[in-house]
Amino acid sequence: MSFRRPMRPTTTSAVILLVLLVLFLILVTLGMAYTPVEVGTVALIKRFGGLTGAVLEPGLHWRIPFIDQVIVIPTVVLSYETSDNPDTSGANYPDYPVNAQTIDGQQVIIKYTVLFRIPPQQVVRIVQNVGRPNDVVENVIKAHSRNLSRLWAQNYTAEDLYSGEGIFNYEMRVQEELAGELEKYGVILESFLVRKVEFDEDYIRAIEQQQIAQEAIETASYEAEAAKYKKEEQIRLAEAEAERIKLQAAADAERIKLQAAAEAERIRLQAAAEAERQRLLADAEAYSIKTRGEALSQFPQLVQWEFVRNLQNVRWGILPGENLTPLIPLPTGEGQTTE
Repeated sequence: MSFRRPMRPTTTSAVILLVLLVLFLILVTLGMAYTPVEVGTVALIKRFGGLTGAVLEPGLHWRIPFIDQVIVIPTVVLSYETSDNPDTSGANYPDYPVNAQTIDGQQVIIKYTVLFRIPPQQVVRIVQNVGRPNDVVENVIKAHSRNLSRLWAQNYTAEDLYSGEGIFNYEMRVQEELAGELEKYGVILESFLVRKVEFDEDYIRAIEQQQIAQEAIETASYEAEAAKYKKEEQIRLAEAEAERIKLQAAADAERIKLQAAAEAERIRLQAAAEAERQRLLADAEAYSIKTRGEALSQFPQLVQWEFVRNLQNVRWGILPGENLTPLIPLPTGEGQTTE
């Protein structure tokens, strides 16, 4: 019985495999030596468990393979948000709302958003003292924002937080305090935004009733003020009407006075004109009589002519005789006369 010895690779094949293995290791090493850093982030080098202090800006950087580890830290604005449904929130770090109590004992639920940023120049300090972004959110952002939002709510009444002005003041106070706390760790606070403060339904109904009552008071006050204004307006209108009547009466009196003066002047002028006319007529009559007298004295025969002319319309008459008074018939109508 014979045994066949197994075939061994030739020396050439072994050399080729070794070369390929070395090339593969070199490529892997080179790939691990170069580290790309994305925009909006920086990278820290961790060597033998500690940070080297180097902060790699966005771009391609060199590190020692198998020894240096890369820690990527985002430097863009991040958001921590409290809401009823954290799973559906679009924030970087969602959480549940904060329960707080106002100074007058009302329970409120505060929903807010914290916008913060880790500055590149503070990355080493923050990572060494606090940790990575998740640690920063959990131990700094979450802890201080929830605590301050709860504590500052105790300085306001429920009515203060119910109105827009009170919420704005509350938001500014918490933001100032929170910015100071985050600055101690090197974190920059961009904004603290109160999205909503929820109240108990009984309190909301009470506030609504109070507002309705207040509106009723304001309405009554407005109506009273309107009535007062209307009264004053009526007084002003009455005074204006009285002044108008007074001025109208004065104008009418002046007009009547002027009309009377004009009428008196007209009558005077008319009387003067009539007197002048009568004077002229009298002068004319006197002149006529004078002229006729002079004519009769110069021409006596004109007396007979005048007598005949006056008898033109007389149908009959009695001529005077001796010792008789002449009678001239006076006509009383057609075909009748009187003696």
